[in-house]
Amino acid sequence: MRKRLKLVEARARKDWTLQEAAGWIGCAPNTLNRWELGTMNPSAYYRARLSAAYGMRKDELGLEDERIVDLPEYATSSALEHLRADFTMYLISLALAEYDTCWQVQDALTRAIEEAAMISSDEVLRQKKEALQRLAMLPLFTRGQRSAEDIVNICAAGLTACGYLAISDHDDMQLASSMIGAYTSLLQSITVDSSKYQKAAAALLSQALQIKARIGYHLEGVKQATTYAEHSVKWARKSQHKTMLIMAQRELLGAYEWTATQNRGDALLIVDEVKQMMELKRGSRMAPMIQSWVYTGLAKYQALNKQENEMKFSLEKAEEMFFAAPDANFVPIYITHSHARLMRHKAISYAYLGQQEKALQIFTDVVDLNSTAFATKLPMAERTYLGVLSEAMFSSLKVPQAKKDKDLSLALWMKSLQCAIALQSETYFNEASVAFQVMEGIWSDDTRVSALRDALVHW
Repeated sequence: MRKRLKLVEARARKDWTLQEAAGWIGCAPNTLNRWELGTMNPSAYYRARLSAAYGMRKDELGLEDERIVDLPEYATSSALEHLRADFTMYLISLALAEYDTCWQVQDALTRAIEEAAMISSDEVLRQKKEALQRLAMLPLFTRGQRSAEDIVNICAAGLTACGYLAISDHDDMQLASSMIGAYTSLLQSITVDSSKYQKAAAALLSQALQIKARIGYHLEGVKQATTYAEHSVKWARKSQHKTMLIMAQRELLGAYEWTATQNRGDALLIVDEVKQMMELKRGSRMAPMIQSWVYTGLAKYQALNKQENEMKFSLEKAEEMFFAAPDANFVPIYITHSHARLMRHKAISYAYLGQQEKALQIFTDVVDLNSTAFATKLPMAERTYLGVLSEAMFSSLKVPQAKKDKDLSLALWMKSLQCAIALQSETYFNEASVAFQVMEGIWSDDTRVSALRDALVHW
């Protein structure tokens, strides 16, 4: 393996994150990361895309001297050749191969799925979606007299699929949620019956419940999502897996954020424990992207408790880790951290300090708030976009009365409601309902505001 320093330097000269560069190139961030690390070769098609994005010749990027077979765009790797035939069976064959740990299962599957993500044709996307749905069901089809190792690895494979489905549409989220419910009994039996694999099973249970919490916000609401996150922390402790525990606690902090007053005491204890674990040098090293995501969670709770200096330090660490040189450490797909999400968390932190105008300035760097189209300025997932719109709306409602922009608040409210209904998100629909009541209180005599009630129709 030979790291492609010229490729890394080209991205650094553009001052692009992996997510931003991948958006210009037209590939997945994980794929670009692997090209830079030298663990995977870009095809002729993507070498041309890299050259165009960076404005450099292929030889200047260190790509021309590689012995790469020029394949058609639809077959840039062995994974994609299998995709044309039967991607479902390819993923299942990977899932059932022999591995030393369940994390190797997830890494192998993620690599194959990310390779397939390089192709954006409708047919390929359809096959990929079907393959993920069937892979999620694999643990149900392999019940019976199987060893503890087999069950752990097969559930790890299913959770990989569920991680992708969890960031997809409403139907896929429902499928992932139901499949995770089916995995739990299998994994719980391993924590009781197998001394060798009980820690791995506990870690997977924690991961499963983190995904379930992510889905829960949209399908079931904040209360149930919080319950999943709390159980995720309990299983992470039993697993004695440091990174999994930190991730589970970060997920729980996010859940407690919705009920900050009610759970503030518990949240502050989590913040202190996570800070200590992050500073502890022993144990496996977390990927910088995960560290960045964790620090944003700490920053928001420090802001809620008016610890401005501590908040700023955490945000600085979040940015430092986000822009750190990428490495090959595994980052679960359901942790959709991006530059847009980093900026979103930064804005929320300042909003929690009561600095709403500062928050709106940061939100403006993410989404164009000067236009009712609210065009994105950074690449982001639909849910990130929804979160930015909703949180920017609340900041606009909380600025001093003399500085309130009614037109902006109403436009943000309508756009965020439309996105919430499209995703069928219970949590964000409830947020829109709360915001409507706030607007009624602020502008009680405005017929435009009262007319918005007709738009609050649950699906």
